[in-house]
Amino acid sequence: MKIDDKPILPATIVTRNDAAAALADGGTHGNAAAAGQAGDTVKLSDSAERVARMNEMLHQIPDIRVERVKELKRQVAAGEYEVSARAVAEKMLMSMKKGVAV
Repeated sequence: MKIDDKPILPATIVTRNDAAAALADGGTHGNAAAAGQAGDTVKLSDSAERVARMNEMLHQIPDIRVERVKELKRQVAAGEYEVSARAVAEKMLMSMKKGVAV
């Protein structure tokens, strides 16, 4: 595997004043050359912005599958939930083979 110094998510340098102006006008991104302003800021690449949007969407997905939990609770309460002893034993043996404590 070759390791290089290239950044995973490249960024484009724009002006610091553009960032301040973007914050002031609601977060829109300006162009440093068109605005004729000087300073230092960073504008994320399209790839980085896409990753940020996906990360935001991922955080909106619940960690618990509510529907599945409700169904399992209903089955347990009704006495309908059955556990396969064979499946449990197989998983325990697989865990022991991998060296994972049960």
